[in-house]
Amino acid sequence: MNITDAAIKPWDISYFYDGTNLPDGKGTVSAGEKIYQEQCAMCHGDFGEGAHGYPKMVGDPVDQFEASAKAGVDAVSNRGLNNTWGNAPTLMDMIHRHMPFYAPGTLTTDEAYSVTCYVMNLASIPGVGDDFVCDKTSLPKIKMPGEPLYVTNSGPDTANQRCMKDCYKGTPFVVEKAASIGNVSVGKVKAKDTQ
Repeated sequence: MNITDAAIKPWDISYFYDGTNLPDGKGTVSAGEKIYQEQCAMCHGDFGEGAHGYPKMVGDPVDQFEASAKAGVDAVSNRGLNNTWGNAPTLMDMIHRHMPFYAPGTLTTDEAYSVTCYVMNLASIPGVGDDFVCDKTSLPKIKMPGEPLYVTNSGPDTANQRCMKDCYKGTPFVVEKAASIGNVSVGKVKAKDTQ
């Protein structure tokens, strides 16, 4: 059985960090609030605080988040869109492609724009006020507070040529020692002497 172009089309989306490939359509904060309450709040909380182990939308300010991470504090509990998301267009990509969790990819383009708009407003992203409209022109202009924490490399994955024969020069370095995990040796598996 071959997959059809029609079956691929809903999943064939990639919205890049700079807004490339964002679709036509638009969404508002108020429309997004209604969708969020109906389809998102059960996992992400009524106010973006996270629920039932799912991620929160609103975390600590970036400076507090960085300070806790540098201090070795578990920073997972204080992350949110306002500190660890690099670009608004990739947020739209995530929401449109993967949300809601129980029915990924079922939001229309306008619904995905609206939810994106609402959660950015909820997280107090600068420039996303109550009257903000998300579309392919406005979304790339939003500067996420966490953007400086990311490095974007648009270059190719690699410039190396693939070697197909006699590729390794020299003598391979091989470690011949049994590894152990807990009280079990890997290799000849036997209990280690615990005394």
